[in-house]
Amino acid sequence: MRFNSRDTFVTYGLIAVCAFMFILLTFAGGSSNVRTLVRFGASVTDLVQDRGEYWRLFTCMFLHSGVMHILFNSYALLALGRQAEILFGHGRFLIIYFGAGLCGSWLSFFLHRHETMVSVGASGAVFGVLGALIAYGWRDRAFWRSGILQNFLIIAAINLFIGIMMPRIDNSAHLGGLIAGIILGALLRRRIFPPIRRVDWSNDWGDDR
Repeated sequence: MRFNSRDTFVTYGLIAVCAFMFILLTFAGGSSNVRTLVRFGASVTDLVQDRGEYWRLFTCMFLHSGVMHILFNSYALLALGRQAEILFGHGRFLIIYFGAGLCGSWLSFFLHRHETMVSVGASGAVFGVLGALIAYGWRDRAFWRSGILQNFLIIAAINLFIGIMMPRIDNSAHLGGLIAGIILGALLRRRIFPPIRRVDWSNDWGDDR
């Protein structure tokens, strides 16, 4: 797919916000400093459960701990977000991104509510975008024949496996975001909504559908 910055400005905007917050964290005490992360809105199970600070389930999506963390999520969002924004449109893409991100944050909180855990990152939302792309391509023969859908499935499986093998990675947020993204992608693709943008794959994959 060929991308135009005017057609994918939401993706670039989300990356810019995360980058801006990362710069603020760096100058406020360090992006890996737990106190700084909590002060800026990290999801903390004790604060969410005992004080009712549920807004942290949302704000934690814009925070990242360490350079590699934000670089990986930004690259993944750049690679997947532009495709999803083209296919679903700006508004629906935002619904998928924030809806999946919140579901990932909530599942992470629910499964770890009996322990003290600090969680940050846009991974749940990014997995939601991946899930929406999987849902979009499930009934699209062009996706199957081009191998794009298979690549998305492999990416999801590999990243979930990495999350299982590395204890510091919050795989529950990934899984919650992925499931929510699949559901939202399937719902927003249905005809009960105004038609989403149709992409012609013939330029890249031939006229045979």
